[in-house]
Amino acid sequence: MININVIKKWLTAILCLCCAVSFNVWAQDDPANTLAQKELPTIGMYQIILEGMPGKGGLSYHLEFETNGEVLIEKKFNGQDEHEIHQWSLNGQAITIHPLEGSAIRDFDIASLTIIDAENIQVNLNVPGDSLLILEKDVEFKLLRWHSFIAKLHIILTLFVLILLNELFRRFKWSGFVFFVGLSIVLSIFVWPYQGVVYWFKWAKVYSVVLACVFFLLMRFTKVHEYNAAKMFCVFFLAGNIAEAVGQDFSMGFTPNILNGLAGVLSILTCYYGWKGIKADNSAQKDMIWPQMTTLWIIAYDVWNFTYVYLNFPASASAQLMVIIAATIPALFIKKGTWLQARAYTLAIWFMFYFTFTQFYERNLWIFPRDESLTYPIAVLSLVLNVMCVIQLVRFYQVKKANKANAQAAIT
Repeated sequence: MININVIKKWLTAILCLCCAVSFNVWAQDDPANTLAQKELPTIGMYQIILEGMPGKGGLSYHLEFETNGEVLIEKKFNGQDEHEIHQWSLNGQAITIHPLEGSAIRDFDIASLTIIDAENIQVNLNVPGDSLLILEKDVEFKLLRWHSFIAKLHIILTLFVLILLNELFRRFKWSGFVFFVGLSIVLSIFVWPYQGVVYWFKWAKVYSVVLACVFFLLMRFTKVHEYNAAKMFCVFFLAGNIAEAVGQDFSMGFTPNILNGLAGVLSILTCYYGWKGIKADNSAQKDMIWPQMTTLWIIAYDVWNFTYVYLNFPASASAQLMVIIAATIPALFIKKGTWLQARAYTLAIWFMFYFTFTQFYERNLWIFPRDESLTYPIAVLSLVLNVMCVIQLVRFYQVKKANKANAQAAIT
């Protein structure tokens, strides 16, 4: 029987999200705001997220144009973070960012910047992509105006919407199939090819997690969950996703990345514990549960995963933190044992959102600060937590061995 209160909650959440998006559109299209921006078309903050060369992580620029002719340029790339203040000038619709002697950021020294409108600046860096460790397609891009309030609201809403949708997919059998099968097919044909996402890894990621969600639905609502091969696939899906990230960390070569890569290796070695217990439970929701997955392992994974994103793709760290938490909260406080199911659902939802509203997502990211005083401690914490998982696993086997010995002794 459909619970009316649950439906009301979903509608309220969706209404809040629509209001946030509407406010963003209003802020951009309001005539008074547009007039002010035409008078001072480049005053404010702009940012863009680009693809680094394979194995080099992401790259982002964040620029703050001031009325005094100064522009703060923040560049995060390849495990490095640079901040510099340059001079800028405006001639008609053309912006010039003037070179700075001894500068570490020379990306805009010969760049062409042209104002498109109040919210966008067209950029051509006029340099080969490999000289900046970015893909060749990314030497031409649009700087997107950044609104602090909308960006932070966007990130916070991400958490709540993901948790709500995860609960929807748990409680209503039809919803998961409609979303992950029907909607993904429609978007694949009519939306995703036209959003400008060309990096192959992202395409592989969105379809791999969507297919995993479909498989988990089969685990829940068919007899597939009775077969060990199906249970092993669940473990391989998890281990494979960790392995991809470990390879990225090691390819970067920086000490925090190496430490986190080692943590990822330990996470793979300990993730299989209790895999034969994976099953669809007897509840009304028919959740796919992993009863022996421990809270320590989930927390260690969360810290490792956030560290990986923070080190390699810092611009996306705030959003990914919400995605990580969105799977953990249901698994620890709503229905224990459902972490893998929730992780697949929330990650797939997020990727589908990104592919559908790519520019909105990139325009409204809240980029966390990053420097050595933060990267080293979090990488060490990731490694320590995963070492603790190894210790915990060893103790589990010691107890199991001792119990088996005691049982044999009692028989004899």
